[in-house]
Amino acid sequence: MAKKIKDTEESFNIKDYRSEIDKYVKEKVAEEAKKVVNLKDYKDQIDKYTKERVEIESASQSVKLLKKQLHNKKISSGIKSFIILCLLACMGYGIYYLYQDGYFDENKGVKCPVNNCDVSKIIMDDPSSKTDKGKSKEVSLDELKVKYSYLLDSVIFDANSNYTRDYYQGNLTNEIKLYLSYKLLGSDEIITSDDSSYFDSMSLESSYKKLFSDKINLTSFKYNNASYIYIPGKEIYMTNNKPNEVKNITREITDITLDDENNIIITCVEGYINESGKLYNILTNKEIPGYKQSYSLSKYKDKLNTITYVFNDNYLINLYK
Repeated sequence: MAKKIKDTEESFNIKDYRSEIDKYVKEKVAEEAKKVVNLKDYKDQIDKYTKERVEIESASQSVKLLKKQLHNKKISSGIKSFIILCLLACMGYGIYYLYQDGYFDENKGVKCPVNNCDVSKIIMDDPSSKTDKGKSKEVSLDELKVKYSYLLDSVIFDANSNYTRDYYQGNLTNEIKLYLSYKLLGSDEIITSDDSSYFDSMSLESSYKKLFSDKINLTSFKYNNASYIYIPGKEIYMTNNKPNEVKNITREITDITLDDENNIIITCVEGYINESGKLYNILTNKEIPGYKQSYSLSKYKDKLNTITYVFNDNYLINLYK
């Protein structure tokens, strides 16, 4: 048995295959080594990929930031626009309110029941208004009103008159003269009983002389739908009708001038204001919308009645439209 094992060892000697084994192992190691990834071979690709990803992410963040900024800017711009619109609306309302209040009128707040005036400037040839060098000086309408408005104190007209159309057409008829004279009669001069009333023609003649320079022509006339009949034999005026309620007009002076014949020419805008403070056109009886008692009548002169009075030596000599 020992001899057999010895024969086998002699037949297989590992040393005889050492070189082949070493060669085989080296070949295997070389093959496995080739399978190891060399990072240097992929460096450029890795750098390129990394750079692209950084650029993409950077661009994405920039876009997001830009969108956010634009969104914030739109919100800010919207808020500013809204504030500006609100301010413009407030300014517009303020201007409208001031306009309605007559703030921009030169004669703001100037209004008198019978004789009124604006504050405006005119040039006139009144000798009393000239300077030492003979030149005309500038006189305000307020100053002229103080000097001449008393002339209108005796001209009292009623919106219920039967002569409103003739009056505001500038027709100073005899009936209108008698009517205006009647308005100057005192209450103690008119005797009233029930619906009838009468007065002495001498009283009417006396009031006539306060306003007119010519001789009175005594004829019948109407007062607010009440017909006053003149009875020459008894020298009285009498009516059996009750006149309509009194609606004395309100006037405002818009101009005063003097002509070469020393006539004082006073232009007025006129209307009727009722107890509720509403303003009406005298001829049409239409209400003037938007009127307040603090307003000047001249603000609505295009919707009211305008008439010019001509005086000479304190007497009313003419009317014209």
